[in-house]
Amino acid sequence: MVWEALLANANSGGENVHRGALLGAILGASAGYEKLPSKMVDGLYDKDKISAEIDAFVRAVMEASSKPHDST
Repeated sequence: MVWEALLANANSGGENVHRGALLGAILGASAGYEKLPSKMVDGLYDKDKISAEIDAFVRAVMEASSKPHDST
């Protein structure tokens, strides 16, 4: 479903880049990494750098969410 939806977005023309980025994020989060078509991950330029950046972002979010928040 993810591939078909992104392909439909690309084929729709117009200003599809921003819409595709948002659509990709939503569909990817919904499907989960394990269910993404391998060609969508393996075919990425600088796949390893992108993966490292995602991991760093997730670590930062998890660290921030585990710290107590000031309620004043």
